[in-house]
Amino acid sequence: MTGFTPSQAAVLTGLPLSAVRKALDHATVPSRPMRLGRTVQRMVPREGLLCLKLEQLGVGQLPLANRRRIYRSVLAQPAAEEWRVSDAVVIRAEAAHAALDAEIEKLRRAEEGVMCDPKIMGGAPVVIGTRIPVHLIAEMRRQGAPLEEILEGYRGLTAEGVASAVLYAQAHPRRGARLGSRLPKSARLVQERRVPVADVR
Repeated sequence: MTGFTPSQAAVLTGLPLSAVRKALDHATVPSRPMRLGRTVQRMVPREGLLCLKLEQLGVGQLPLANRRRIYRSVLAQPAAEEWRVSDAVVIRAEAAHAALDAEIEKLRRAEEGVMCDPKIMGGAPVVIGTRIPVHLIAEMRRQGAPLEEILEGYRGLTAEGVASAVLYAQAHPRRGARLGSRLPKSARLVQERRVPVADVR
């Protein structure tokens, strides 16, 4: 893999997506543009992912100037066993590397359990071997549906499949906001109008 999207980086490091984007916007962590389909996406290299993981592990509590200095050391020597900030502060790499390796492997397995086929559910990501959309399962879990209820309703699923679907959906969110996600709670639907695709200019 040549890099990780901000959503993947957030899942792999345990940071909120907003924190990942902020780090990229401020160039605290490096990224490179890459074309994915019709869009250009910022991709975080492995060494940038390492910086983000260190941020999640506590480096993020330091002043920005200190973080920038630490991350410059990390980017210069990403394979180092430790980075010395001062005589009193030493950042050890072992925990960050181990945590990242474990999360990357977990995401790899989740992605292998998902397929996208234009002939199945219009190409939407589904649990492999089924017609069950992964984002549907993830949304059900987000809304609090018990695992047992999901497994009972979808006989082709396993507990591992549900966990993989949730992880995949977090790392590969659907484009666009969920209906109502940007509206105030007091908002209500007044009128719904369906426009044929051919009429859209």
